[in-house]
Amino acid sequence: MKRIMMICTLDVSSSYIYNNVVKAYPVEEVVVVGEDSRMVFLKRRIKRLGLFKVLGQIIFSIYSKTYLKKEAASRIDEIQKKYGLDDTDIPEDKVVRVASVNSEEMKQRIREVDPDLVIINGTPIIKGDILRSTDAKFVNVHVGITPKYRGVHGGYWALYNGDPGLAGVTTHFVDEGIDSGEVLDQKVIELTQADNFLTYSHLQEAYAMMDYNKIIGSVLDDDYEVKQPMTQESAIWSHPTIISYLYGRITSKVK
Repeated sequence: MKRIMMICTLDVSSSYIYNNVVKAYPVEEVVVVGEDSRMVFLKRRIKRLGLFKVLGQIIFSIYSKTYLKKEAASRIDEIQKKYGLDDTDIPEDKVVRVASVNSEEMKQRIREVDPDLVIINGTPIIKGDILRSTDAKFVNVHVGITPKYRGVHGGYWALYNGDPGLAGVTTHFVDEGIDSGEVLDQKVIELTQADNFLTYSHLQEAYAMMDYNKIIGSVLDDDYEVKQPMTQESAIWSHPTIISYLYGRITSKVK
């Protein structure tokens, strides 16, 4: 029996992936990695992006949770029902908690499980020594078409840029870069008028899950196909600010 390990943060997308995979394959262990404190996270982001931009991102985050969330709730429910997404919590008896994805403790968990495949979701960038601690392949679902829409909110930024043909999702191998691993699958999503910033990722996950178990099976059998990405352009995107979001909503009608 091939052994699958999952390394993730606990959020709805991790639940979607776990509950999809266990329809076809047992998951040996789910390692939930800790997150930095909010203050440490903000300091790092300010150092990288600047105070003004980070303040704009915080304001947009508050706006989206206050206003867009109301618009999104029924649409998310519709997506879950239409595509069979299961947001049931990952069973606690499968979960092991580790402080950092790049720790010795993480290496020890990988050695003990000795997986044939590692599924990644929502973790910080994984360093090379962790990737090299096992012969297993690491697979990730990225809510954007790589390499043009690496980073975060790739579907949103594609729409913002007037690039709907690249508003989609990528399943790929994990390497030491940011969403830069070899592509296993890419799909473009079809939107409705009911979709907005908070629903895009649910729709992207739904499209990824259509062939996900087939891809997982091909990797386990060492019979997978690496595909040419839809674009060779490359860029990394971050969270929108309130100013950029409102500009896109007014000029391009991107919600």
